[in-house]
Amino acid sequence: MLTFKINELKQKIMEMASLVEKMATLSFQGVETGSHSRFKQVMEYEGKVNQLETEIDELCIMLIALHHPEAKDLRLILMIYRINNDLERLADQAVNIAESSSMLAGNPIIEQVPELVNMKNAALKMLADSIMAYTNEDTARARLVCKQDEIVDSYNRHITALLIHLMKESPLQIEYYLHVLRIAKNLERIADLSTNIGENTIYLTQGRVIKHHQEEANPEL
Repeated sequence: MLTFKINELKQKIMEMASLVEKMATLSFQGVETGSHSRFKQVMEYEGKVNQLETEIDELCIMLIALHHPEAKDLRLILMIYRINNDLERLADQAVNIAESSSMLAGNPIIEQVPELVNMKNAALKMLADSIMAYTNEDTARARLVCKQDEIVDSYNRHITALLIHLMKESPLQIEYYLHVLRIAKNLERIADLSTNIGENTIYLTQGRVIKHHQEEANPEL
């Protein structure tokens, strides 16, 4: 019974991960295509993600309460519980990006911030790789995701500095620049949450804690 329920849990979290990945991809397309239609699609997916989050939470709690899992089964349930929370927050970031993208659709102002597309590509790659790492229990890929976070952070710092300069130069465009800044901040959060999934994958597979550099401070972990 426990094995059956754990498989059900795995299926649900993968369904949720797939929806979140689609949301993240769609969220930026308003900027790239000049279309407002993607926002509606993202919101439709969000409703499904919220429902799955509730189902996964309840199933995790039920499995722990009724079956008292041990060792890797317990680690798996706890990690899915954490990843479930991260995926729901990732969905929120996608909604935020979609909102701002719809406000910028067709606006040439985005061409003043060319690094934003590179940042988007890097963040979405981290998300896709983190989900693949979890699915395949691939610790090498999970560690690569964690290392890539600094790349996205660097893009965020550069874009923020550029936007501050552009706001000073063109104060009448501040509303639009703030939407660009919002997109960058949410892409940075997507990278952070993807890193969380990578770290949790490593703990699930190896029982090693690398968060907050604990692995370096305590190599026996």
